Amino acid sequence: MATQNAFPDSSQEHQHSAAEAISRSGEEMDTLFNGFFGGIEALRQDTGRAENQDVDTTIASISSGLWMPRTERHETEAQIVLVAHLPNVPQSQVRIDTDTRGRIKIYGECSSSAEYQSGADRVTERQLGQFEKDLPLPPSACVERMTAIFNGPDVVITIPKC
Repeated sequence: MATQNAFPDSSQEHQHSAAEAISRSGEEMDTLFNGFFGGIEALRQDTGRAENQDVDTTIASISSGLWMPRTERHETEAQIVLVAHLPNVPQSQVRIDTDTRGRIKIYGECSSSAEYQSGADRVTERQLGQFEKDLPLPPSACVERMTAIFNGPDVVITIPKC
């Protein structure tokens, strides 16, 4: 009685399919990598559009995990009003930089902590971090006459127009 091998020698087929799988994986990783970084480069090249003027700050926050304060902007014929919501940021930890041409930067350091107690266990959670918000200004902004006032967790920055 002749027996037939149920598992024929497939070492060549196995090597061939393994090489194809590795090649496909490399191509998929290239596609994923280029899709992500190509998207960032496209944003950098398109910074001329008004909605993309804060691209470098956005890219920095995505890549470094920085907390970014929420900001609002109101503009009239006479002035620009910027409101930055800075919860858990003491006034002494906030700095506003107007030396950047056509922009205003708000820097700071935030910290918060919370304590919980359950029976004999006591848990303390602390959150620390720095932030930087870079905001574009129109050419008519007179940053030399800028004022900044803290109102609770908000800093209100008023910049007259020249």
